[in-house]
Amino acid sequence: MKKTLVRLCLTALTTAVSLSATAQTLPNGTLETWQTRGTALAPTSWFTFDDVLANSGFPFPVSTTSQTIDKHGGTYAALLENKSNPIFGFTFPGILGLGAGATIDSEFPGGIPFTGRPANMQFYYKLTGAAAATEMAGAQIILTKWNGTETTVIAAGADELAPASTYTLRTIPLQYASSATPDSIRIVFISSTNDAPTVGTSLYIDDVVLSGTATPTLDAARNAAVTVYPNPSADGLFMLSTSREANWVRAAYTVADMTGRIIVRQPAAPANASGLRTVDLRGQRAGVYTLRLDTPDGPVIHKLLIP
Repeated sequence: MKKTLVRLCLTALTTAVSLSATAQTLPNGTLETWQTRGTALAPTSWFTFDDVLANSGFPFPVSTTSQTIDKHGGTYAALLENKSNPIFGFTFPGILGLGAGATIDSEFPGGIPFTGRPANMQFYYKLTGAAAATEMAGAQIILTKWNGTETTVIAAGADELAPASTYTLRTIPLQYASSATPDSIRIVFISSTNDAPTVGTSLYIDDVVLSGTATPTLDAARNAAVTVYPNPSADGLFMLSTSREANWVRAAYTVADMTGRIIVRQPAAPANASGLRTVDLRGQRAGVYTLRLDTPDGPVIHKLLIP
């Protein structure tokens, strides 16, 4: 059920982004405004796990998301906690999502109308608890568009959150799969994606904003100058070569999975390294991955396939 709520469907990265310092506000992104829904307070413009259960026909609150005065700014923040529930016999995570109407079976939960193309989502968070390092608390953002028959993904970004005892700024870049204008934005925070969450893990969220503007910056000739082989790779081991200067394949790179989560991050190789570069995805599951190589002349983007 939890994995259904946080599933994203980004299949390819075809657009890079340029950054600006401009912050774009979200409805109640400061999490200052709360209202009574059912038997508990909930942030206006956002849904919680209790809303998901109620919308799915289970009007039994688990109270895993609550208001807290332990905040980054203003008066309030949202507290997402893993809690056991005797009615269901399970431990549930805290969930905070933008919009309303999410259900257990939602492919793209919640969401509000939105037509921008931001480069990043930024927020402040704390993550505490004895098992916080292994709970896989996370944040996800997805921009979608309805084409008349189905919802398509325009951009997405996701990452796990490391333990933090004080409020910490986190920036999650959006990876664009289309140059189209989205019509909706969906954001989800969750205190654990584990099948068996640990009671006591607490995720605090405050001051959620969008920043920057995504613009197409890819160059076809530049992309063609870097070769990836073998691709598909049965064992997940890929090699990079280039027809340009050797420092192109020595550049820093990242690899993201289909949710937009960065799974490999490599700094630039030493100046005396050979003209070939290895991208090692051995042990990763079958699927499509996105390589971004930050060459001196701009980004190179390739899809990597493990069959």
